[in-house]
Amino acid sequence: MRIDGSLKFGLSPTIQVANNITAYAALFPLKKDDPDAHAKAIADQIGSKEFADALNEMSLIHLFCCTRVDRDHFIWQTNFDGDLVAYFEVFKELEGPLRKLLEHMEGAPGPEDEFTKILDYFGQHQVETFGYYCAYPELTVNQIHRDADWRNKVMEFQKSLARPANDIAVGQTVSGM
Repeated sequence: MRIDGSLKFGLSPTIQVANNITAYAALFPLKKDDPDAHAKAIADQIGSKEFADALNEMSLIHLFCCTRVDRDHFIWQTNFDGDLVAYFEVFKELEGPLRKLLEHMEGAPGPEDEFTKILDYFGQHQVETFGYYCAYPELTVNQIHRDADWRNKVMEFQKSLARPANDIAVGQTVSGM
């Protein structure tokens, strides 16, 4: 279902949870010459360390998912911190991995096209998102990373304070262990 495209790059307004996390979904056609091979190539690219590292560097994405919905299409879903247009403008940092994915999508911009053509393509294929759930919508990805880092440091500190098994501490009996 096409939506109004009233934002930059033909993107349409979408829902936001807790005034923080925004959703985007698009239905993309796979190239018709061999949809199975193109779907596998996309899955391999998304599953690569290079792609994961590129997404993690953005420090914005809560969820990213590509699901094949029929032989010729897949749906791209993502939830991220902040504004829809600003999010896609940050995709400039992902231009290399993004262009590799586009090689497998019907009608996608080619390697010689300007980056803004990629964003226009994402706007053209956007579908309406009308609901999603996030366990921590008030937290940004950076806050979640910071909190996890502190938790890991506290756990390591607690482990460092633990006494090795079978060692007797001063004032402790063997039967008290």
